[in-house]
Amino acid sequence: MINLDRELAESLDSLLHSINRWMKFIHRQYLCQSESQDITQNQYRVLCVLENGGPYKMSELSELVHTSYGSLTVMIDRLVDKGLVERCFLPEDRRVVMVKITSGGVRSLGEYRKGFLELIEKNMEKLNSNQKRRLKKAINEMESIVEENCDF
Repeated sequence: MINLDRELAESLDSLLHSINRWMKFIHRQYLCQSESQDITQNQYRVLCVLENGGPYKMSELSELVHTSYGSLTVMIDRLVDKGLVERCFLPEDRRVVMVKITSGGVRSLGEYRKGFLELIEKNMEKLNSNQKRRLKKAINEMESIVEENCDF
């Protein structure tokens, strides 16, 4: 069982690296054809995290997006300048800096996501119908297993 667990871990790690490389490729395509190059791939991740669960403390956000606190501070500064996020403070402890997405950030994220999904869809045209069905089935199965077995 341990060998199978190790094989699964290695396979999942490899899959995640492949997906990450593919997403970077799609992101570069998006930037090349997009009139609005306002959001980097890392900023997109931050906005997605904030939209799905924010506001967050800077330290929490840093962990969630796997970015150093210093790098995140610079990224948040840029997102604040663009009006996509705002900093706020905990009423009970004003030393704690929180970050939340703004309505402009939600709108910008929606526009980015729409263009990004269109490019993913375009890249899916390379697959035949059978490959698309198999991929969809595999994704659904992986999502189901993760949802059933992961506490997050």
